[in-house]
Amino acid sequence: MGSQDSKEYEMAVTLPSNTPVEGCEINPDVRVNYRAFPALQPLPPYSLTFSWYREVVCSVHPSKLATVQCMSCVKLEIPVDQSYHCSSQCFLDAWQMHVKLHSHAVKTEKQTATGGQQELRRLRSCGSWPDFSADQLFGENTLVVEREGKVWIKVGSSKTYKPSKEDVGFTLRLECVAVDYAEGTQLAPINIIVTDPVITFPPRCPRCMIEIGSYMKSHNIHFKSQTSDSLTFSVLSYNILADMYTGMGKYSYCPSWAVVWEYRKQNLLQEIIGYDADIICLQEVQSDHFEGYLQPELMKCGYSVMYKRKRTELYTSSRHYISEGCATFYRHDLFKEIMKYELEFDRRAQVVVEDLKPELKHVGHIRLMKDNVALIVILEAIRDGSTNDDLQFRICVANTHIHANTELPDVQLYQVANLVRGLEKIAQSKIPLLICGDLNSPPESDPHMLLVRGRINSVSGERTDPLGIYQILKLEHSLALASAYASFFHLRGIDEKQFNRMSLENHEPLFTYFTSGFAGTLDYILYTADSLRVEGLLELLDFESVGVGLPSPLWSSDHVALMASFRLKPHSASESWPALPQEI
Repeated sequence: MGSQDSKEYEMAVTLPSNTPVEGCEINPDVRVNYRAFPALQPLPPYSLTFSWYREVVCSVHPSKLATVQCMSCVKLEIPVDQSYHCSSQCFLDAWQMHVKLHSHAVKTEKQTATGGQQELRRLRSCGSWPDFSADQLFGENTLVVEREGKVWIKVGSSKTYKPSKEDVGFTLRLECVAVDYAEGTQLAPINIIVTDPVITFPPRCPRCMIEIGSYMKSHNIHFKSQTSDSLTFSVLSYNILADMYTGMGKYSYCPSWAVVWEYRKQNLLQEIIGYDADIICLQEVQSDHFEGYLQPELMKCGYSVMYKRKRTELYTSSRHYISEGCATFYRHDLFKEIMKYELEFDRRAQVVVEDLKPELKHVGHIRLMKDNVALIVILEAIRDGSTNDDLQFRICVANTHIHANTELPDVQLYQVANLVRGLEKIAQSKIPLLICGDLNSPPESDPHMLLVRGRINSVSGERTDPLGIYQILKLEHSLALASAYASFFHLRGIDEKQFNRMSLENHEPLFTYFTSGFAGTLDYILYTADSLRVEGLLELLDFESVGVGLPSPLWSSDHVALMASFRLKPHSASESWPALPQEI
């Protein structure tokens, strides 16, 4: 085989965002193809090499190359962008500025006055004062290159790169080369990407729990206080927005770096762990992100985990199939699993479709067969060290994500009605119920009203029920379900700011979902009011907090996390629990 002509091939390298964020891994997408008919010809075996560089500029003359670094600034951990200079003379001319920087750095250290003087003496003993060296600008094993009139220091040679504190404020440069295995020659022209300056990881704005009993805000999110005859626990519900749904410009109103999964996953994990909930219900959990990130990270924090994914899969550019679904986590030192149920709404709909009139079967299959799921678990509290062994505590937690298309109200109602039917079977075992999830149904819609009022009188019509399935649905139930956040309206003296974030008409939050085109409530935490009592609620947010249409450090998802703490009534250990259904 003769030498390959690099003009025959082309390489495309793209980054998830051109704005790197400190601590967030950059994973470029690389594709090599023939220039002509790329899909029809196999490529020769090749390897890829990557070189990451950080821009080095003078702190006084940004347009000039950096050749000298103040080593005293390095020792005092002064921001690196203030320590570089284009020449020895530039450094000496700026020496008075450096004296002030050094003195300020020493004074602000948490040391005694004597300690500060010792530090100054230590710095002076390191060498001449002022202390600078062109030879010490970069270490012996560091590669410095000049490209297009700029100096760059090599910072990485792997495909991925995670910007550090030292990179903040500087641009990065990626050089990618494809090399033919057999010939050892360059297969395609070198591909070069220069980023925008690296930004710091935005700080989070913490949310507080509001203790319902005293109407006082508390920064202690997890209410630990318990009595011997009751159990208090907290539950979090959060649609974390699967990365597979962030394309197609839907979130163009956000800065590009805020939508990238490598940023969001860290922001989400910090947020979720910070809530310190005993039970966590997440929706839109992408399968590869669950297995490779959320599951191992939350297991480190003491959670057991279960996951139910949708059956529909998406083939990605990385050549593997992914899906998304519901994940439930619970503290393994507080609870143990008694029983688990999984609902696949499309499988249940298959029976309904088969019973439709022949002329409606095709339409019914397309309309009803949506693969949304619900994950239901029965948990029992672990009472190690309890002073009262005669009491037992169980809770049923249903985690679900209902179909999103508002043009299919019959599908949404069908799925919610089927969930309720299954929970009614469990309720016969006298176990309190929690429903957490994204119902994709606004307050006072049929699914919402069925849940909180126990009955609806929907009338079949061509728009709302073209298949005529309402007549076969049980549109009533005996569960005493209530919305946790409606508890705000049963109190006096609650913070007016929180009260103003609730709807006076429907007693639900003004919004739990937000984009530039729509904001409203779709997410809920529902509970059986005859067996559970709300003890605390995570404070709500206003539109300014989530920054609709604006960059916001809170932005991790297009949904708002909901959290409530509950007090649970006990069950006497002298009485056996009624048998649980084997299936629902």
